[in-house]
Amino acid sequence: MSTLDENVPSRAPNGPGDPIFTPTIDYKCVPLRWGQHREFVSDEHLILLGDTAPVLYQIGPNKVVRISRDLALKCGPSVLPSEAKALDLARAKTVIRVPHVYRSFQVDDPFEYYGTRGYLVMDYIEGRNLGDCWMQLAAEDKADVISQSAAIISQLQSTVLPTPGPIGGGPCRGKLFTDYGAGPFNSGSEMEAWFNHKLEICKRYNQTPQDIPPFKFRKFVLVHQDISPRNMILDAAGQVWLIDWAHAGAYPPAFERAAVAEQHLFPEFNKMLLNALPHYDAEVSQLQSIQYGLSVASLA
Repeated sequence: MSTLDENVPSRAPNGPGDPIFTPTIDYKCVPLRWGQHREFVSDEHLILLGDTAPVLYQIGPNKVVRISRDLALKCGPSVLPSEAKALDLARAKTVIRVPHVYRSFQVDDPFEYYGTRGYLVMDYIEGRNLGDCWMQLAAEDKADVISQSAAIISQLQSTVLPTPGPIGGGPCRGKLFTDYGAGPFNSGSEMEAWFNHKLEICKRYNQTPQDIPPFKFRKFVLVHQDISPRNMILDAAGQVWLIDWAHAGAYPPAFERAAVAEQHLFPEFNKMLLNALPHYDAEVSQLQSIQYGLSVASLA
């Protein structure tokens, strides 16, 4: 059985000094000794570890802690069942490098926005957070990361799904669904209606051209919706691992490009990646046209 290394790196996914993230490593915490009998570790013990194990990074009440040499625990009110299901689907349908999920469960909490707190036990991926090292990479290494990232998205886009929204159901989250989320949607037509309502609001208040056509969603694929260096791990072999699948789900193919275009922390990475992706110019422009409805009029 293994225990926690004492040289666990402390990092903030959005870069050093970002006040939103509070990486804290408490070396006095005793981590879980997690061996071959992991199924006998109780949910209650994992909940306790969520409060006491060394924190790898944290944003608000949501955090990732390291519970053994090989395992991490993600927990908080924004951790919903769909994240584990998206990771399982990605492992089953693609060869994208993602953490293996060993257990996930929810605890009712009526004081939280979604009425729950989630716990997700998964692989701890050894390597450098790409958000921390991107600027220091050589040009050829950056090009290789972009090539891998484009290949990841190509695999996602090849995974066609019948029902829109998060895997297994639940509210849609991400930059295209306001800060409050949207849905759940039971069909593509319901999702279309929500986006067309946002378009109608933008037109009513002259916040977008009147000739923008209505949304029509014909295909749904697996979309990560938060591809950014801060959600990538570069391992010792130079291979990219994609983490943080909280916003993933079945969405139109253009949603991935539109989401990347809204990432502003790593402009060089974004520009290089967008140049390597299918364009979907009309669809992305259409999504960008409802920005007023997604921000100022987010509750309308």
